[in-house]
Amino acid sequence: MLQMLIVDDEKEIREGLFAWPWKDLNIETVGCCSHGLEALQFLANNPVDIVLTDIRMPFMDGLELMEVLKRQYPFIHVIILSGYSDFEYARKALQLGAVDYILKPIVFEEMIQCMKKLTAHLEEEKQIEKRVNFLQHRAQQLSRVLRDKFLSELFHAPFPVSELEQCGAEGEVMLENAPHTAAVLRLDRFASQQPSLSKREMDLITFSLDNLLAIVWDKPGWRYHLVNKNTAETFLLSKDHPKQDCYESLIKKLLQYKGLFKSTFTIVSGPMVPGPERIHISLKAALKHLTNTEPNTIFLCPNDMDSWRNLAKDDIYSFDKGEDMEENGDSLTLAKAKQFIKNNYNRSITLREVADHVYISPSHLSALFKRNGITFLKYLTDIRIKHARELLGDLKYSIYEVGEKVGYSDPAYFSELFKKNVGMTPNEYRKHLRLSAY
Repeated sequence: MLQMLIVDDEKEIREGLFAWPWKDLNIETVGCCSHGLEALQFLANNPVDIVLTDIRMPFMDGLELMEVLKRQYPFIHVIILSGYSDFEYARKALQLGAVDYILKPIVFEEMIQCMKKLTAHLEEEKQIEKRVNFLQHRAQQLSRVLRDKFLSELFHAPFPVSELEQCGAEGEVMLENAPHTAAVLRLDRFASQQPSLSKREMDLITFSLDNLLAIVWDKPGWRYHLVNKNTAETFLLSKDHPKQDCYESLIKKLLQYKGLFKSTFTIVSGPMVPGPERIHISLKAALKHLTNTEPNTIFLCPNDMDSWRNLAKDDIYSFDKGEDMEENGDSLTLAKAKQFIKNNYNRSITLREVADHVYISPSHLSALFKRNGITFLKYLTDIRIKHARELLGDLKYSIYEVGEKVGYSDPAYFSELFKKNVGMTPNEYRKHLRLSAY
């Protein structure tokens, strides 16, 4: 039975649609949401085949929801509910991939015909099987967990320079050896006391904040964020030193959802530090000034070298993690490690996992690769990019699907990494292949 989510800000319509005899059409309604952000939170934990959504809704409307669904859940089919005055919106929805739109007030017969057509199409293409396989593959992807773990360590303590590239790549975080800045974003309603919210309310706030920042702040190789799921306190990482207007623009976008967060926002930015391995020092300064910063303001710490050096005096900056190396069996061990990578490059894979497979320590395996003139990460990346180039020649795969098939869950990260290694984006490379064929 196909599973459907109903999204509409009008309670009467939600409840009315939920009560329809959908099971006669082999459809089960698994939930109702009042706006797009609530729908995304639901979809994060519940598999769905069909989303029936209104266009005009608070916080995140139907078109914005569709843009996210197209990127994160391309297998979900969307049907739009539209008033006569929203025809242009409905046209835009069709351009975004909506399978159909239904005018309000809803005519029962029209809805049934629309759903019959869709369910027949889904059964024809065995969409359910495709969705299950996709979700199983997504479940294997550890990149988001690894990303949050990496950023948390980066924000809170000195980070070994030698491990920056490897740990960042495992979490699909691309950092350059360049100056970086940390900032803290606070919901002012929580400034003077611990949040007195139910877990459900806090989950919605942090989930929404996390997703919004992924859209309006994050940029591969340039900006990243980390949300504390218990307090909603958020750390912002950026290359170089953002100016006042950059943070003003961010707050302006967040205030569009003030009815959801019920709060103004304060941002305190630390000083710029020479490299990402010292980002914790920048955050330490930001947190120190946050306690004395008035709500609904933006404060930038002085951006001079002494600002972070004074904070760095008490930090122990030593990362001697070397281990004694064994010489015997290196070639065989490395060969086994390379074969394991070749067999598993299409999913999230870490240095530790490969090292465990060949029964040596991660540092030992890393040294074996370097002894052979290449790093573990470069070897893994080269294999993935090689297969990506082959897959891009097959037009039945979207760019998103190619990235997934070679182990990258974030399309933007995959595109940036591909360009860094090939000299052109996946789209440009695909066009180049087509032109070369003529």
